[in-house]
Amino acid sequence: MLWSCLCRFSSRIVGLLDVIYDFLFLRKSPSGGNCPTSCPYLTENDVPQESMDKKPRFPFLKLHYVAIREVLNTLDPIDYINFSKTSKSCRHLSTIKKPYKVKLVFAEFPLISFRNENPIEYIVRWTENREEDGTREFWEYESFDNLYKYSENSLDALKEFKEFYLYVKSLMSVEIDEVAWFMSDFNELCGKDVDWLRSNAPEFPTLFVHGFRQLSIELQYILDNVKVTNILEIYVSLSLFEYNEKPLPLRIPDTIEELRIVYGSWITLDFIMNLKLRRLAFRDTYLTSQEMNVFCKSWIEMKSHHSLERFEINVSNREDFIAIGLGDIPYRMGPLRPGPYPSYVPVQGSFEVTRDDGLTASICTYLFVSGFTVIMYTRLPDLN
Repeated sequence: MLWSCLCRFSSRIVGLLDVIYDFLFLRKSPSGGNCPTSCPYLTENDVPQESMDKKPRFPFLKLHYVAIREVLNTLDPIDYINFSKTSKSCRHLSTIKKPYKVKLVFAEFPLISFRNENPIEYIVRWTENREEDGTREFWEYESFDNLYKYSENSLDALKEFKEFYLYVKSLMSVEIDEVAWFMSDFNELCGKDVDWLRSNAPEFPTLFVHGFRQLSIELQYILDNVKVTNILEIYVSLSLFEYNEKPLPLRIPDTIEELRIVYGSWITLDFIMNLKLRRLAFRDTYLTSQEMNVFCKSWIEMKSHHSLERFEINVSNREDFIAIGLGDIPYRMGPLRPGPYPSYVPVQGSFEVTRDDGLTASICTYLFVSGFTVIMYTRLPDLN
């Protein structure tokens, strides 16, 4: 039955695809109009009669539903959303729940992106440039297909961004995969926006937080009021004027598996020892080689970090780390192990240490952009 329907409407679908391309991609109808009501595949109930009299219209909405679904399945998420907003009839037909992973970016001018098995990432970006409104731009290197939406100011942009997401959520099968928050783009913590995120996304896998000279109490509010289930990455430099030049340690949620902190000058050994996560990475810390020795011994003696898979931290001096950090710890030399990214240049071989239960860890040193980095792998698949 499906095949017969497709054959029956195949010639009309070919013409229809050209029409949809004109309307959605070129933003115009064959008659030259740029208003959604001039769309040639609307029925007479969807557009004024005077528009219908100008040129015969293709009766798209009178096609068999199977044919309509086949056409809608070819649309990318941005065009699918645009189609649903064309008329009430089009909204009623837009029942295909295409699965997409969604990324929400809270910034001065926010964005929302859509991803699935398609290598192209579709992004709706709010902009203060009126001339960009409604334009599409493809970034070939990143495989980003961008649609720009103009907003007069950042407050209106954020409001429209949230309304747009709620509409998409009601229309499609979307799942929030990542959230990014740029704290410096807001004059003060937008508690209402954090609360909105919590109410509309009870939990999500990954959170990135960015900011410069932010108050730890405001960063803590974000961490306390959203639920992240996998990865938390914090790229926030904390204000030194908040607590007499000594920011309070952050309370890290225990629902995550991986934590990465950059600008970690406030991080202490006690802070690290109290974490029970599988993967840890810290940069710009001031931990000493003696403190690293305490950490390594604690893991070897099974006093802490029982489920640790990977631990990364910067070191000021590689020789001091080997002489002091590993000075009284038995180890044997292992092979040279590649870093997790090309920017990690391995130095010498790995230092193989064994925990009291027989589990072996590879401690590797790398030359990194900002100095030396030590990575302790307790699961070698992490090297891949």
